[in-house]
Amino acid sequence: MVSVGLALVGGAGGFFQEGAVRASVSPFDPLVPDSVLVLSDGPTLVTERAVGLPVLGIRVSAPLDPPWPGAARVLVDQALERSRPLADALGSALRGGLEAGRIVYHVTGDLRDADELAWIARRLAGPPVPDATREPLEREAQRMDALAETAQGRMIVELEGRLSPSYVEGTVPVTTFNDVRELWRRSFARDRIRVFVLGDIPMPLLLAELSRFGAPPVGEARYADPGISGSRKVGLADTPLYAWSAAVFSLGPSGDAAVLAAVEALKVGLRETSVPRATLRLHRASDGAPDWIGITARALRKRDADEALGAALALMTEEGLGPWWWEGVALARNGVVAQATTPDGWLTLADRYFSPEGGGWIRGALDRLESLRRRDLDPLLEVFRATLLHPRIDA
Repeated sequence: MVSVGLALVGGAGGFFQEGAVRASVSPFDPLVPDSVLVLSDGPTLVTERAVGLPVLGIRVSAPLDPPWPGAARVLVDQALERSRPLADALGSALRGGLEAGRIVYHVTGDLRDADELAWIARRLAGPPVPDATREPLEREAQRMDALAETAQGRMIVELEGRLSPSYVEGTVPVTTFNDVRELWRRSFARDRIRVFVLGDIPMPLLLAELSRFGAPPVGEARYADPGISGSRKVGLADTPLYAWSAAVFSLGPSGDAAVLAAVEALKVGLRETSVPRATLRLHRASDGAPDWIGITARALRKRDADEALGAALALMTEEGLGPWWWEGVALARNGVVAQATTPDGWLTLADRYFSPEGGGWIRGALDRLESLRRRDLDPLLEVFRATLLHPRIDA
């Protein structure tokens, strides 16, 4: 067993180290973890024993910092590629990606394979190597080129370009191995990683297997510029058949209860909005920029597309979203409850609502949704007005 210094900040059964900060947790509430352990110069471990569950789920989560989605996609791609043969041999499920501004990996399998599942989790979080990233880098370049050939894809390209330190309008960001290596070093510093464990495994095994992995803690050190993220001009394909109009904005952190309700209310409002001769679509950031929301309008004439987008944006007022607000609150709450009923969903939500000092977690998110009022919409609309952009996505 690895010897580690730790502070147990929440847990069941009275296992607390002297001087530790105790979180407000409930061992009898499945929506609140059993324990949170902050390891000295190591990751934060969040556990839910789930006694009797024959499945073990492990989620490794690290901040997307710096916010380079292209490098993160390459990092995730090569991590899954090198780990999938191990997972397939056990019959376990494996996935990874970017969620709410964090790089995440999940492995879920038979509780009896706990040692092997922990090894896979460590391998997922390991550093990139040049040979393993060559093909993912090529796939990322092809992905960005393909996006740049579509109207809606160009909205994503522009947003990602703005995240690049070498942003130049009209270019597509190019990801290099140096980008990927530097992103791993900064995001996967041991003291920045969270590990969520859902399953009935002994604490000694948990500490021995998951207490030390990732990059060394970086503290306050300044980072050398690795020469990141170049860009290249691309020829954008014409799309003469349709005209497009687009808006991109934020309402605040994607996991915030009021934001969840507002997005659901906006979806309902868009379905109820009549836009003759045009098609409206709502876009959420599945990777890259974690908090942005996009609306596109497509029509045969630019005037119709602009009018449809105007009708959609008219919803982003107290009068516009107000009629759908309570329906949005109910839909958001039902969505959280449904997600929390699966192991994968529980791990995802526990990470999103991580709350080492108590008062949060999934239970706190549901309580917050229950206590929402109409006035909670006002701050979101202020964020909307402050962040609204109109990227050009026509050819």
